[in-house]
Amino acid sequence: MKPDIIIFLKRIVLFMLLFIAADQALGFLLEHIYFNQEKGQFAQTTYSVDRTHEDILVFGSSRAVRHYSPAILSKAFNMSCYNVGRDAQMIPYYTAIQDVIFNRYKPKMILLDVNSWELAPGESKYEKLSILLPYCREHPELVKYINQSSKWEKIKMLSRTYPYNSSLFILGYNYLFANRIPADDHGYAPLIGEMTDAMLEDHKRRMASGEEAKNDNSRDIDEKSLAYYEQFLAKTASSGIKTYVIISPKILNENLNYRVEKLIEIAGRFKNVKFINFSNDPRYNYRYEKFADVFHLNKQGAEEFTNDLIPLLK
Repeated sequence: MKPDIIIFLKRIVLFMLLFIAADQALGFLLEHIYFNQEKGQFAQTTYSVDRTHEDILVFGSSRAVRHYSPAILSKAFNMSCYNVGRDAQMIPYYTAIQDVIFNRYKPKMILLDVNSWELAPGESKYEKLSILLPYCREHPELVKYINQSSKWEKIKMLSRTYPYNSSLFILGYNYLFANRIPADDHGYAPLIGEMTDAMLEDHKRRMASGEEAKNDNSRDIDEKSLAYYEQFLAKTASSGIKTYVIISPKILNENLNYRVEKLIEIAGRFKNVKFINFSNDPRYNYRYEKFADVFHLNKQGAEEFTNDLIPLLK
């Protein structure tokens, strides 16, 4: 080979080695920062995945995080409780988290907060599973869920920095301003404040619009999410865990739709599962003083709801 070609190839090899070394070094640093978070949703997810041991676990989206008080549940049942919900996540995430937790231990009771929109078609719910990338190295059972977002995920995960790409800004903020991050209460992070009349009226107008009504009455189902939901309940059934599938309160009175009927139908197949629907409860419908926004109860509403829920659990 000509000398200049040999020099070029050597430089390519050197560049690749330097790139790999930089990726490993930066990835190690990001991993250290990530897993040493003491507050915030990264810390809450790490605890959920690696260290939960509580008797009662609450699964769900931001509505689970904001609506269920572990302190009230613990006192009522004389059992420990932790809220493993996560903002903006849906059924595939709950199933993935359950998979990891059940490999470690089995809780005594599970509350699963759900919504009809979780069964709507769309890939975003699978793309959001990328937040579990930091845990795949220690929990390979998560890889099959991550692969739902892209067929290239296994290759991408060869990079040590890749799992943290989407969380760099939040990691940096949490590291620099740790004292500004509010602490959660066993995973529970209630919202403060009340909806206004204007917010309620705007929400009612949007819900009454043709597009919203069309979506609400749609019979389109994401079959993968439906299968994950059934998998979640089947695992609780095989372990004999008392399980409650719950639609927590909503600002508007919502009639049953096709997707909710599917959630109820599948829950009814398991003897250990009870379905509880608060979506049309007059104690909460149109009571905007109990809501922080159109989707979430405020602290007052959440604690009232948790107390109202307890007799149904008992």
